[in-house]
Amino acid sequence: MVLEGSPDTVARLMTRFRQGDRDAAGQLVEFFYPELRRIAAARMRSERSGHTWQPTVLVNELYLELIKIKALRSSDSDSESERKAFLDLAAHLMKRLLIHHARPLSKRSRKEELAEAPDRGQSGPESLAEIENALERLAAINPKLRTVVELRVFEGLTGDETAERMDCAPVTVARYWSFARQWLAEEFGRI
Repeated sequence: MVLEGSPDTVARLMTRFRQGDRDAAGQLVEFFYPELRRIAAARMRSERSGHTWQPTVLVNELYLELIKIKALRSSDSDSESERKAFLDLAAHLMKRLLIHHARPLSKRSRKEELAEAPDRGQSGPESLAEIENALERLAAINPKLRTVVELRVFEGLTGDETAERMDCAPVTVARYWSFARQWLAEEFGRI
């Protein structure tokens, strides 16, 4: 699909993207593909030689991250501001993707104990859906709580690494982590 270059196109697509429209995310990637490819190439130049990814792969991984976004804060910005906001978000996500990819597999995931949860003998898609639902309820309290859990549990970051990623103080991360662990333990205890 070739998109028109009108100034309102970006604003319309960003409005839809901010509302969680996956098609809008894809259209934005297509619309900005040459610029995204340049950003990816610039990011890749600072990576080690022999890297397994190429700029095109990084843009593809970016797309997969963008379609996971359920919603963003709405904005009354003009199309130039929206263009900048999208490209800034894309550059940030590319940086995170490269950091995550560079981490050795053993460091990408680390077991974090939440609390003693009853073993219900359930595994597979049902338990994953259960975890996702719990994380969505946690995010409804405060989206940063979910972010801390995802970074600590799924990406295996330390408290300091999580604080750096979230651009906040380590003590704030520790507070979020403590609350989230307790809340999740209670949630899974009820099930």
